[in-house]
Amino acid sequence: MTITLKGGPELLRFLDELPKNLERNVIRGGLRAGAKVIQQQAKANVPVKTGQLKRAIGIGTRTEGSRLSSYVKLRGAGSYLGLFIEYGVAPHLISVAEADRPERATRHGPRKVSIGTINKMVKRGSLVIGGNFVGPVVMHPGHAAKPFLRPALDQKAEEAVNAMGAYIAHRVQIGNLKAPLLEVEDE
Repeated sequence: MTITLKGGPELLRFLDELPKNLERNVIRGGLRAGAKVIQQQAKANVPVKTGQLKRAIGIGTRTEGSRLSSYVKLRGAGSYLGLFIEYGVAPHLISVAEADRPERATRHGPRKVSIGTINKMVKRGSLVIGGNFVGPVVMHPGHAAKPFLRPALDQKAEEAVNAMGAYIAHRVQIGNLKAPLLEVEDE
């Protein structure tokens, strides 16, 4: 996807006239305003079962030298689910094999827990799915991808750029000196 901005060079010339710390704060706020648009669309797109994944969609900004950027990412409780939902899961075998057995600390060092102990841990079944004991091995059928982050960017990229431009134009008005609005050119 290519986004062409109108007003970008004018904005850079305008920002050259401002003190650097004001420039960084205004640009950072503008980037957050644009990321907020993408975040809201991602939250609208995410399939909701418990709401945990929706709450994990956050935004932030990052500085690398003189370069500022913003991002929408998953963080906190439930964030690990996003990868599985966004890209799907291939069918796979789930088992309690020797290598998969949990370890527990003993005074002689870590020791593998026996299958018997694992079974006792889950009340006489080695794997429990949906409250049913299914035995020591199960074939997970996988599931299709349900993308929510990538489509959010595709759906709201132009609106995000406009939100950034509006934020900057609103924040930077000194006398008759005003920031130019950013626009996305249609190709």
